[in-house]
Amino acid sequence: MSRRAGHEHALVVLAGAVSVEDAGGPTGPVGPGHLVYLAPGRHEVTLSARGAARALLLGGVPFPEPIVMWWNFVARTHDEVDAARRDWEAGADRFGPVASRLARIPAPPAPPWTLRPR
Repeated sequence: MSRRAGHEHALVVLAGAVSVEDAGGPTGPVGPGHLVYLAPGRHEVTLSARGAARALLLGGVPFPEPIVMWWNFVARTHDEVDAARRDWEAGADRFGPVASRLARIPAPPAPPWTLRPR
């Protein structure tokens, strides 16, 4: 699979199981609901699967600054994540409508520690 060397990527397995060839050897197999982070620096990534599998490759230019990630939120600081969690729980317009037959997923309780950028 071809990718842009300056971009970072995430591979999300949707069905089956996929192994990802990395510099240190293969990872996996990785199943549905798991994400493999692919750091910048490679033009290609080799995937293998035993049987049918589906995966989604997401990617783009890395953030220019360290970020904080928690649950479904990405921000620059702990306070921004906390504000996003409160807004999600309040149904704020910033997230837009969720068009699904499935029930809306509430955010888990905030962690009892301070989130740090990485």
